[in-house]
Amino acid sequence: MYLPVQILIFYFLELCYACIPTQQVEPTTTTTPVPATTATESPFPCSVCQKVYDPACQGFGIPSLLNWCPKAAEVGVEYLLGAVAALPFLLQESCSTTIICPPGTTPRINLFGFTDIAAPTPATLAYCRETGPMAGEWFTGIPPFEIKMASSTCKNII
Repeated sequence: MYLPVQILIFYFLELCYACIPTQQVEPTTTTTPVPATTATESPFPCSVCQKVYDPACQGFGIPSLLNWCPKAAEVGVEYLLGAVAALPFLLQESCSTTIICPPGTTPRINLFGFTDIAAPTPATLAYCRETGPMAGEWFTGIPPFEIKMASSTCKNII
């Protein structure tokens, strides 16, 4: 009874250790370059007005996971020089931007010396006059109900 089983096992082991001819293949390695995905800011066209998005923002998790804001390039802040389509009664020499915060963040503005005030709308339109008595000052809202602001940012939602 054990003899046929032993023969079967011996035959199976011989097949396992048998030499199977194969083609010799030289190992080759290929590397595919991965494009870098870094966000860059668009050129700043304004001359008198300074950038309104908070330059202190350092990106996700900095300075902490509970208190951070994305960089202007990560938000996609773009500044325009000229007439603002949403506010056609502004001067042609106006610098403007519309800040739309990415998911996980909410728009905040700094005004009246108070910081971190919730913006009234999800998209914050800010404009600055390049000429005139209020040149270089940023505002939000619609004239004559405009509100002078110091800066704008997108803060994390806790």
